[in-house]
Amino acid sequence: MADFEVQFADPSFIEPSAQEAAFGWKNNEVVVFRGADESQVLQLDASGSCKWSSGTADPWSISDIRRRVQNVPYAWRMAGQAALIPKVDAGTPLRAVVSARSRLSLWTGLANFTKRVAVFHKIDGKIPSAQQYQAFMDKFCGGLDDISLIATISRRADGSVDLSPELAVFGHAVGKKTGKERSFVELALKNLIGASHALGIQVTAGYEVRDDYDKQTQGDFVSFITSRNSDMTDHANRIRDVLDAWDFDGVGFDIEVNGIGPGEQSNTMKAWFKQGKTIKDWVVARPTSSDPAAKKEQAAADNIRNLYQTLAQLLITKGRFVSYATAAFVDAKSGNFDDGVYIFGHTRVQPIGLTAGRANMIARIMAYDEGFQAGGGGKNGKSSAGQDSLTKRHVQILKSITGAGVHPSTVQLGVKMESLKDLGMKSGHMTVDQTADRCADLRRFRIGLITFSGSNSTPGDEVAAFVRYDKALNESEFNRRHFLGVPFQAPH
Repeated sequence: MADFEVQFADPSFIEPSAQEAAFGWKNNEVVVFRGADESQVLQLDASGSCKWSSGTADPWSISDIRRRVQNVPYAWRMAGQAALIPKVDAGTPLRAVVSARSRLSLWTGLANFTKRVAVFHKIDGKIPSAQQYQAFMDKFCGGLDDISLIATISRRADGSVDLSPELAVFGHAVGKKTGKERSFVELALKNLIGASHALGIQVTAGYEVRDDYDKQTQGDFVSFITSRNSDMTDHANRIRDVLDAWDFDGVGFDIEVNGIGPGEQSNTMKAWFKQGKTIKDWVVARPTSSDPAAKKEQAAADNIRNLYQTLAQLLITKGRFVSYATAAFVDAKSGNFDDGVYIFGHTRVQPIGLTAGRANMIARIMAYDEGFQAGGGGKNGKSSAGQDSLTKRHVQILKSITGAGVHPSTVQLGVKMESLKDLGMKSGHMTVDQTADRCADLRRFRIGLITFSGSNSTPGDEVAAFVRYDKALNESEFNRRHFLGVPFQAPH
């Protein structure tokens, strides 16, 4: 008998908490073959080793080396391998250093992106053709894996799901009836999706819920999501049908509406704190609590979990994915990760752990508006990113969540760009240079990046920067149009 072995290893630059070894090489496998008639799919042990024996000493060849979750494979890149099809010789272990591409996403509005394209082509106020969208993106969107549109679809008051009535381009809105106004917006959406797909870039629809009902019509979403009688399977199917109709590549939830659970400053929580209890105590007690506010929040937590996971399962066969905007749940003082513990009820019901064991779900951490400011990476100076409070906060988040067992394939770090510096708490905004610096930190943790951008200026800024981000985050190891360039987060 001849003995064979493949030994998996992480790249040396990956932080210990984010290495595949830290997760015991779970769900990893190698496919080997010899000649036309012999092939095997072999699992790794917890040390990353795969051993097998054969009656002859003839070498085996590797056809695939991958991670597989929910039967969705992710093909690793074998760093340093010159051979297209590596061979495994008897008695000589093959060392396979595996690396991955992290997802790069742009979170922006249809109107915002269309404005950029129109200005570039000098047709401001008119809808660009699919060819014009494609020409713009081919020139400026290298390295981008997906465009995640904001506030694109919504639940109507009658329970149906459709394009959001407030979705607008150049002052033309979808509205509640068919007509020229809706057709104008639909043309922009159709052309953008077609152009993106021609370049291998995904486009996801935004499902947003805010308190500002004048700008975002959601019906009585709070009553819907906090009711034990609401049918999440039906709602997931309705969302799936809209995604199918438009050929979206998934949906991104941004649920930030009060009324789901009591906020830190509410009378309910103030009374809770007077008992010497904490928000964590509230979350722990919530599943069995008789408090009406806790019962309402728990119903929302159960419904959102069912909605996100059911929808993800419906989308998985088509290579589509579900993402949701949430918090880091990392205490800034202690660095402790307490999933689901947060000051807002609508965030508590969207913990990062919803993605555990899911191949096509991404938790997108809104790592801004916490009072931390960026530094370094300035236009006229060298980076001092290691010294500023926002960098320290981001690294703290990355270390804490991976150290707590959150797999990097389920997370992206969200950053707010300088064009939105006056939005929210007016903190955490970053320049392109600072964001490029941040990609070096993300690379060490194998975590992806999503930028929240509001600029609609000419493209030499927050869109064109993705080429730089890709180089820093992925070292340009992959081309997204190549099968090995599929992103680690929600592979497709």
